[in-house]
Amino acid sequence: MLLYHPNTQVEEKVNNVEEFTYMKFLKSFCKIMDFWPEREEKNSKTRIFRLRYILVLQFCFTLVAGVLYLKNNFGKKTFYDLGHTIITVVMNVVSVSRLILRCFKKYDVVGQQFINKIHLYHFRNDSEYSMKTYKAVHKISNNMTYIFSFSIFVCVVTFNLNPVFNNIGSGAYKNPRPDNVTLQQCVYYALPFDYTGDFKWYMLVAIFNVQKTFFCTSLFILFDLLLSMMIIHLWGHIRIFIHNLNHIPAPRNSLEYTREERQEVDNTLKKCIQHHTLIIGFVRIMSETYGLAVLIYYAFQQVVGCLLLLQCSRLDLKTITRFGFLTTMVNQQLIQISVIFELLGYMNDKLQEAVYCVPWEYMDTSHRKMVYMMFRQSQIPLQLKAMNMLSIGVKTMASILKTSVTYYLMLKTITANEA
Repeated sequence: MLLYHPNTQVEEKVNNVEEFTYMKFLKSFCKIMDFWPEREEKNSKTRIFRLRYILVLQFCFTLVAGVLYLKNNFGKKTFYDLGHTIITVVMNVVSVSRLILRCFKKYDVVGQQFINKIHLYHFRNDSEYSMKTYKAVHKISNNMTYIFSFSIFVCVVTFNLNPVFNNIGSGAYKNPRPDNVTLQQCVYYALPFDYTGDFKWYMLVAIFNVQKTFFCTSLFILFDLLLSMMIIHLWGHIRIFIHNLNHIPAPRNSLEYTREERQEVDNTLKKCIQHHTLIIGFVRIMSETYGLAVLIYYAFQQVVGCLLLLQCSRLDLKTITRFGFLTTMVNQQLIQISVIFELLGYMNDKLQEAVYCVPWEYMDTSHRKMVYMMFRQSQIPLQLKAMNMLSIGVKTMASILKTSVTYYLMLKTITANEA
């Protein structure tokens, strides 16, 4: 997947971050489901009628209906048949967690801080290297936005068309319908009417599932996109910070700085400390805001990973078309988000080395104290942690994939014995 393309042009005539084409596109997409981080609420009387609250109620209803469907059919259908509904129920749990997070003010605070303070647009004129880094991050963010957004369309279409093709193949749309043939849905619920036998109710649920899968897919992909974009910009900040540290000069003609050189070093160190404090503060507030949602997402990956492998293990065409693409997308999202988050941990090691290499031996006492302060701050890990427990990165990803395979083999043995 190519996220950086040298021919992508940086838009020059913009007055704020939200005027970039990719930010306009992302904002429009997020506003469809009221997911864009906003400023202070203008009309508090209408807050309860916002789409985010309506979606919370809808997803809670479908979550309960999905759990009841599993309860009603447990023991009546095989584990393979119920596996699809287990997966959709767990996806529903993740969606509810992200919708609830959206209802909290801290979600808007983090988003607005990213737009108004952290985005590299605000730092592009600090130096030539800052402009170079800003252009690179802009191009990555631009391409990443369109790739993630296209994934939403592909996921919704494939997830909803698969049962349609299965119904056509089984003759479920024929009148009269063949015996022992029911209408398939992409998501199943416990409802007081027969939507697998009555075509009228089938169409109603099918239309509902289209919008449900769109919102669910958007919650997964747009949430990951916003997080990834924040991490990419933090990566750019750390690159600029390291570059500034590496270019603190030693004295030109003696073992001590001249008065002019001391003033230059003083300004550089103060700027570096302020920049580093900004980075650390934003990483902390991101961990506090997104920690629980990310922890639930990684738990989802653990549960769903082994179930999808179990479903795909049947290796028949019907199963592969139904679960193959979903398995690919789920694992691709896990790998992608983990690799992007790992960038912070990788840059943190380089940052510590850069602070250590600052020519502090030529500085006076006050400047050495500044360097010591930066060195102590550099020991604070910049890697995000879910609920201050689980490090988000490649190691956790590898552990999840390994455990998923182990659980898959266990479930495969159990289901084989039951058969």
